[in-house]
Amino acid sequence: MENGIFRPLLSGRTRLNEKRVSRQSSSPTVADVAELAGVGAITVSRVVNSSGYVRAEKRKRVKAAIKKLGYRPNQAARILKGHRARMIGLIVPDMADPFFGMCAAAVEKFAFERGYMTLIVASQRNAEIEKSEVDMMMGQNIAGLVIVPSPPNDRLKMLASSGIPMVALDRPLQDLNSDEVVVDNLGGARTAVEHLLWHGYTKIACIGYDKNFYSISQRILGYMEVLKAAALKPDIYDEAWSADAVGEIVHSWRRTTNRPNAVFSLNNVTTLRVLHALREEGFSIPDTIAIIGFDDFSLAPLLSPPLTAVRQPAHILGMQAVRLLFERIESAKDNQAQARTKIVLPVELIVRASCGCGAACFRDFLKGNGVKPQ
Repeated sequence: MENGIFRPLLSGRTRLNEKRVSRQSSSPTVADVAELAGVGAITVSRVVNSSGYVRAEKRKRVKAAIKKLGYRPNQAARILKGHRARMIGLIVPDMADPFFGMCAAAVEKFAFERGYMTLIVASQRNAEIEKSEVDMMMGQNIAGLVIVPSPPNDRLKMLASSGIPMVALDRPLQDLNSDEVVVDNLGGARTAVEHLLWHGYTKIACIGYDKNFYSISQRILGYMEVLKAAALKPDIYDEAWSADAVGEIVHSWRRTTNRPNAVFSLNNVTTLRVLHALREEGFSIPDTIAIIGFDDFSLAPLLSPPLTAVRQPAHILGMQAVRLLFERIESAKDNQAQARTKIVLPVELIVRASCGCGAACFRDFLKGNGVKPQ
């Protein structure tokens, strides 16, 4: 517990074990009742609160599920009537990624200043872990949820149908009518790859992972569009999940004369792995292979050479998401309907030396391009 913020940050293995144990030891959730009865959370609410019409057959199934699970109707009534705890939830893929760490810091600061705690968990990019985390948060009676989502699942749909406000961060929540705050991934990737082309690099590799998620897929699309317009062949490594995988890719370049002369990295974790692998293999940066990473980080200017990177406004991204969430929480209290909101934040290319730029060589490129040198 720090500044009123509870942080149950657990490993993927621990979370899976927790899920097995929780089914045996923790109180059943609204989601459990709805799932067993084969109905929505709203139907459970109507049965528990004796409000609204529910067909006799469904009512019977809900009551049977409550009895079988040992669910306490008084707790259900309190939760489903809207008496929420002064706590919001935040689900991110990985707290080890500095980008998500900065987003989380912004979310919890905003919430804390308004008298709310933030329950932060990491899904480890695992949809099953995310489901168990959503179940846990429903049981904790959260007032709202900010989430960097995996593919949509029944738990998120159940959460949405229960009336708990949700805001998607970094990635849209497909098939759910929720607010979302994202960045211009497509435009940022285009700018980065165009800058490498401006230097004269014609063999540009694209390296990363999470290709099935919106943000990464948009960056890959931007990379491909620029190369297609330049009549160049894409060279994509989109399943580089680990440092070993990145090392093997870079090592393979030692054995070919047709190796890349530049790299576009899809996120900062991959960027650091690529930089390490290039040095391990003896490639000089940027003389032999240049690199631009998507997402800047605090140590990037201190590297040798300093890293050129696409900077995302991580703090603003988190602030905008939690601001939208609190707007939804307040409007729900007042029974006000609001249209879905989508915010797309701009990114900027921070030009340093890893792309091949020196103090003067990119001066012409800067004119009219909105590129920020450091």
